Amino acid sequence: MTSGEVPLRRSAYATTNVDEAHDAMRRVYFDFAARVPPRLSEFSYQVRSVDSGVIGLDRMRYSTTLDISTEPVGYVHATYVLNGKLTIRAGGEEVHVTTGDLVLVPPGQCFQGTLSDFDVRIMRLPLTAVTHAAAARWGMEPADFAFRSMSPISASLGRYWQETLTYLHRVVLTPDATLPSAPAHAAIIDLAAAATIATFPSTATTACYLPGPGETGPATVRRAIAYLEEHAADATTLADVATAARTGPRGLQAAFRRHLDTTPMAYLRRIRLERAHRDLLAADPAHGATVGAIARQWGFTHLGRFAAAYRDAYGTSPAETLRTR
Repeated sequence: MTSGEVPLRRSAYATTNVDEAHDAMRRVYFDFAARVPPRLSEFSYQVRSVDSGVIGLDRMRYSTTLDISTEPVGYVHATYVLNGKLTIRAGGEEVHVTTGDLVLVPPGQCFQGTLSDFDVRIMRLPLTAVTHAAAARWGMEPADFAFRSMSPISASLGRYWQETLTYLHRVVLTPDATLPSAPAHAAIIDLAAAATIATFPSTATTACYLPGPGETGPATVRRAIAYLEEHAADATTLADVATAARTGPRGLQAAFRRHLDTTPMAYLRRIRLERAHRDLLAADPAHGATVGAIARQWGFTHLGRFAAAYRDAYGTSPAETLRTR
């Protein structure tokens, strides 16, 4: 490890004893009461984890039905289901998720549920990381931030979050993966937090707002963001985004200024820069990957301006990111 690298703590655990599995889960996640079928002929529990000291990512397999009732969850806990069925109840809401679905348990809440023969990817993130991203991007005071639902805003945003989680797992769960620098670590955390805020309803994106004459509210911005996230690689115009948001270009510009202190196209450039950063971290120059190709893929045709914007955002050059993957 070089002096600039951020250490990643890795662990792997497997057992065929259900009580040992539950003890291991309590040590990593939260305290809970559990009930499983009274006669288990076979049982297996496997988990691989990596923790940077801020973000934690896990791949967990559990081979029977678990009825669970938890203590309050002290962090943002989001799960993508690769296989199995989960029913989760928290905060007066009940969600049913299965293969290809995702669910977020809001921090500070207990939850109850039935989890059946599941294989999942998990992301653990401190609430402070999320409130910092909400303040930076949405102007939301940390004390005012809260998630409002366990389900995604839309199917397209759910797919975006799942792709982001898959990317994060690929970056850090492989045996020889490292985070080359503190800025890379910060970028990973920011990507995870921003994707989670964009995907799940919260006070940052669904705050109560009564628009005045000719004004547009957060729902317009939310529809625009969903469109921008889904079409980040396309040749998108302001008119395209306004149509998707069900307003006119001038109204959309005003809504973004009011709620996000930016413009729709500046927001799109930020999404594209994040996607380019993600791809630079994952790419292998030995297999022909180049900064130019990745930049062009995400709509950056002027490499000098791309490099300057990248350095402002991540504290290093895109070429250095590609070389130190």
